[in-house]
Amino acid sequence: MFNKVLIAEDHEIRNLGVIKTLEELQITDYEFVSYCDDAVSKLKTAISEENPYDLLITDLSFDTDFREQKLSSGQELIAEVRQLQPNIKIIAFSIEKKPSIIDELFKKHHINGFVSKGRNDGKELKSAIKKVFEIPLNELSVVDFLAFS
Repeated sequence: MFNKVLIAEDHEIRNLGVIKTLEELQITDYEFVSYCDDAVSKLKTAISEENPYDLLITDLSFDTDFREQKLSSGQELIAEVRQLQPNIKIIAFSIEKKPSIIDELFKKHHINGFVSKGRNDGKELKSAIKKVFEIPLNELSVVDFLAFS
């Protein structure tokens, strides 16, 4: 199973469900960030310390507030992460429902999985994490995301 996970999610209450899911999978080394820029910073630090993350779970939309950010969306974060650490596995965990946007996540941003927030999203996230872990990098296709939504 994954050893080190980074979660980019700006809604604190959502993190409780993610924590429960990770604990059920016996993943104990995880960190949360509320801003995309903080995610990039943590990834850079982990890479420089030769202890990189092996999974990123990210929301797609992040609320704006008083703090100015270079990156303001999950798509921008994913693109930056792919430049920094091309082999990291990525699951988008979002309320997004538009097929064209989800399709673009797989085709343009090369995510490995997508889970739609909603009823039973904890079970679906758990299933997605297991499946993404078990398959070789970049093997998921757009068709596979249907199992997680």
